[in-house]
Amino acid sequence: MKVISQHIIKVFLSVLILATTGCSTKKKSWVNRQFHNTTAKYNGYFNGNESIKNGVKKLEESFVDDYTTILPIFKTGDLKKSKKIHSYMDKAIKKGSIVIQRHSMKIKGREYCRWIDDNYFMVGKSYFYKGEFKDAIKTFSFIKNEYKKNEIQFDASLWLIRALIETKDFMTAEVELYELTNDRNFPKKLEVDLATISADFYLQQANYQLALVQLVKIDKLIKRKNKKVRYNYIMAQLYQQNKNYKSAKNKYKKVLNSSPDYEMVFNAKMNLARSLESGSRDIQKMRQNLFKMTKDDKNKEYLDKIYFTLAEMDINSLDTLSAVDNYLLSTFKSIDNNTQKSLSFLALAEIDYNRSLYRDSKVNYDSTLFYMDENFRDYKDLKEKHEILQQLVYHLDVISLQDSLQNLAALPAAELSQAINKLIQAEVEKERDALESESSKQQMMYENNRNRGRGEQFGNNTSGGKWYFYNPATLSFGLSEFRKKWGKRKLEDDWRRKDKKIVNVFEIDSIVSDSVELITQNKKDPNYYLEKLPNTEEDLARSNEMIKESTYQAGIIYKSSLQEIKKSSELFMSLLSRFPYDKNYAALAYYNVYVNHFELGKNQEAEVMKNLLIHNFPNSVYAQLLTNPNFQDQLIALQKEDELSYEVVYQMYLSNEYLQVIEKCSLISNDDYQSKYLFLKALSFSALNDSLNCINTLNKIISIGEDTRIIEEAVYLLSAINNPGKMKKANEQALTESPYLFRSANTHMSLFILPKKGVDINYLKTLISDYHTNDFGNEVFEISAMLMGEDKHLLMIKTFDNSIDVIIYNQLIMENVEIVNQLNKSDYKLLAISFDNFKEFYTNKDIEGYYNFFKKNYLDNN
Repeated sequence: MKVISQHIIKVFLSVLILATTGCSTKKKSWVNRQFHNTTAKYNGYFNGNESIKNGVKKLEESFVDDYTTILPIFKTGDLKKSKKIHSYMDKAIKKGSIVIQRHSMKIKGREYCRWIDDNYFMVGKSYFYKGEFKDAIKTFSFIKNEYKKNEIQFDASLWLIRALIETKDFMTAEVELYELTNDRNFPKKLEVDLATISADFYLQQANYQLALVQLVKIDKLIKRKNKKVRYNYIMAQLYQQNKNYKSAKNKYKKVLNSSPDYEMVFNAKMNLARSLESGSRDIQKMRQNLFKMTKDDKNKEYLDKIYFTLAEMDINSLDTLSAVDNYLLSTFKSIDNNTQKSLSFLALAEIDYNRSLYRDSKVNYDSTLFYMDENFRDYKDLKEKHEILQQLVYHLDVISLQDSLQNLAALPAAELSQAINKLIQAEVEKERDALESESSKQQMMYENNRNRGRGEQFGNNTSGGKWYFYNPATLSFGLSEFRKKWGKRKLEDDWRRKDKKIVNVFEIDSIVSDSVELITQNKKDPNYYLEKLPNTEEDLARSNEMIKESTYQAGIIYKSSLQEIKKSSELFMSLLSRFPYDKNYAALAYYNVYVNHFELGKNQEAEVMKNLLIHNFPNSVYAQLLTNPNFQDQLIALQKEDELSYEVVYQMYLSNEYLQVIEKCSLISNDDYQSKYLFLKALSFSALNDSLNCINTLNKIISIGEDTRIIEEAVYLLSAINNPGKMKKANEQALTESPYLFRSANTHMSLFILPKKGVDINYLKTLISDYHTNDFGNEVFEISAMLMGEDKHLLMIKTFDNSIDVIIYNQLIMENVEIVNQLNKSDYKLLAISFDNFKEFYTNKDIEGYYNFFKKNYLDNN
């Protein structure tokens, strides 16, 4: 027992001595290295890395895939918005930072603790998952440059690319990808990671063809099918999008054979059904399977998707009527999936749109936008289309309403009274239906809450019902009317109020009921309708003006926005039949019908309209356009005179005659150049440091809303008004009329532009590297290459402190015979370019534009 105690004491003393003597980071003895390596690995790195794993696991488990779009490669979502894993990453950053601080053994430029680079890497990943991409990029760049002899440089480069992709800096990411792809020392074990990140790079830029190339590479590299199920699904989606249904079908089947989660299984089955080609023998079998799925309780929450898929299959089979029924069922069966509901309404809207049922289409677009998230990929385009239909329906409604009011006004008193009584009776019935609907809605909400507990769905008991909420058309219309009045409101308490502070419920109910009662009383009062009738000549004239304007605007919308030439002509002809001698609209109508006939190749009808226009309105601008061949040239000449007048004021601005510019611009009234003059005026105020007048003038440009390009410039200048550097840059760009600015003191690079074909870029990089070793032994240059477009190589040598250094370097390198001989084999350009200008140059692929700027600012000045 005594011997054992003595042994324990000896071990304890040995550990104590190791701890006390091994703490120094300035000695590289075996004891010191063992102590710091052991502590760095097991105390800091292990615990920090486990924290990252737990955080990433939580992040991926909470991520919800949107199967209505192509799945992302990584299940991270928007890391800048995700705060739930910050504590995990903060712990890893703390652990890694302590290890680096306490255990780094950098002696004479060499690091003797082999876990320091791993801890840096762990810190970089933590910053990445926190969404702090700037710090992540700095950390990964440091590792890449500091540990060039370690394999971890490649891991750091891969994560650097991921961080660059997240910041949308695709240009720099492409440079890094190109470097890694062409690095002969790149380890094989990281090839899957490289292909995965490359696929993400192309997917995020919607370059689906190149993304597919990388995904195919991943498929070959990964052997276990359960490890590549997500990649197979994405490949299937891309094949399906490219209408390569055979390949899509094969990939979806691989997904189903890989035992993924049920959500992916379900969506794979839906997409597999949609990928069946029309006429395929499997369609009927698939349809039966889908109907069978609707009976399965575990698919209750997926009924909207199932019916949507059936509708898509109907569309492929050209059965539009059945498709409409299934799209409607999809909207009925949806509970909380607003994305799917919006897509179903969108499909209905597009069917109506393609059948020229624009009023119905507009109603379905109302519902589409109501349910669709504003960040949805197609939201902006759909909103624009909806706005066109909204304008069209508005003008058609104006025509219909004014026609009805005029017809009512023309009725004898007895018939008018009878007609108004019918309107009042309809209003009373509408009010009664609304009360019944409200009562039914309360009952439905009660039933719905009960059904949800049993897994049932809203709308399951709709067969044979005539209730408002069972009718998708009235439901969509109701949503439209609601949104007109209230906008897009969340389903929450006090949804009417912008200020959600707690208030007296009794007071709100009283105010709302009083206002509703007031409106209802008005609509039951005959005077409510009598006051709207055009009874006087002035009222009739005003009503006719509204009809003319709306008829003309609707005709233009049919023609320009919807390409409905026939309907456009019908409206213009209706205008002519009612108002054949109207000074403002008749000539316009004749001219538009003439153009419509001419575009359709109906030359004889076009000639008739031309003759009527010339006969009835010989002095109009439109008659002149058709009869006087020089009239258009005369208009252009007048425009040139305006251009010359503007040029005079512009030259005054360039000559710094700001007060004269302000005086001249103040005399300009409403003409085509008004926004341009005001912009010069604003710039002149800015040059005189009169910020207040500058801001007022810029706001006036925006309020006029004539020239979109100048409005964008005005908005930009307003945002930069508090940033003198940005303002100075904008002024310089306006003066030089160039997107590039010459800054001699800024950091520069030397840039070779070479054709891709016939140039061995790697050999050229080797020649330049050897040249640096021989002629610039003590200086460090970074040589990198990347593609620009499909046919150009960019070879960059950096970094130079200023323009003079890079010009001298360019002159020296062109004295190397071996490099010059290699360059002369192709048509190349050697330039100097600042880092700021390079971004603009690469984004626009502007070789000619920048080359002219380079000659003017770099060569002519040297």
